[in-house]
Amino acid sequence: MKIFNDVLNESIEIEYPPKRIVSLDPAATETLFLLGLEDKVVGTDAFSYRPEGAKRKVKLGSYTHVKYDLLEALNPDIIFTTLGAQKYLGEELAKRGYPVYPLRVSTSVSAILNNVLILGNAIGEFEKSRSLYLELLNKINQLPRFNYRPIIYVELDLGGPITPGFPSHISDGIWLAGGMNLFDGTVDAYVEPKIDALLQREPDFIIYEPKRERPDELTRFMESLERRGLHKLKNLPVFMTRGDFLAHQGPSFITEVMPWINNVISSWLRSRK
Repeated sequence: MKIFNDVLNESIEIEYPPKRIVSLDPAATETLFLLGLEDKVVGTDAFSYRPEGAKRKVKLGSYTHVKYDLLEALNPDIIFTTLGAQKYLGEELAKRGYPVYPLRVSTSVSAILNNVLILGNAIGEFEKSRSLYLELLNKINQLPRFNYRPIIYVELDLGGPITPGFPSHISDGIWLAGGMNLFDGTVDAYVEPKIDALLQREPDFIIYEPKRERPDELTRFMESLERRGLHKLKNLPVFMTRGDFLAHQGPSFITEVMPWINNVISSWLRSRK
C-alpha cells in the first residue's frame, strides 16, 4: 500500500499495517511502545532506551549509521527516521530500497503531539494514537499556572555549551510550563551562547543538562562558567537534569520534562517568599 509522507512530499510503498517495525528515532521508539506495539518493533538505534523495554530490542547502530547485515535480516516493513543529523542516513536507506518513513524534528511541543498522530497514521493505529494525543494534551493543560514567569537560562553540554532558541521544543516547553527561555528571541533552534549576550541579560535561574551523569558534574559546570568569565551566573540557582532529558523529543518530554520544569519554577518561586 502507498502512504503519503509530508517530509518527502511523496507516497511510499509499505506493507500496511506494518508488522515488522524498525525505529531509528528515539522519539518514535518511545511512541511505539506507548501505543502498545513493542512486539512489532524488531530493532532500534542505540539511543532508543525509553521506555525500559526498548533497551532489549536489537540495536542496529548509532543515530547516523546502521549495520546493514542486521537490517537486512530483520526485513522491516517500515523504518522510522527523523531529520537533522539523521537526514542523510534516511536518504541512504531510501536509495538502498528500504521503506523509510521520516518524521520531522519537533520544533515545538505541538510538533511532538503531531508526530504521535503522524506515526499512528503510518502504522494504522488511529484510535490508540488519538488516545495518546489526548492524554498528552491533558497533561499539559493540568500544569499549574503562576503569576510570575521567570526567565531561565538553559545550557546543554553537547561537547560544548549549547542553548535552545525560539524554534525548539525546549523553549516552547519552558513557556508552557510557566517560564521563559532566556534566548527565546533567537531565531535558530540551537546556538552556542555568546558571552556578551549572557553578561547583558538577567536570568532568574539556570537549568543545566550535562552530557553524562557524574558526581562532580555541578562543580564542572561552575568551573566552566568561571573559565568563560561568566562570574555573575555563578550566583544564580542551578537546577541540573540528568543527561538526555530536555533534549529528548518523545512523549516523555510532556509527561516528565515539562512537569519537572513546572516544579522547578514552583520551587524557585517559593524560595523568593
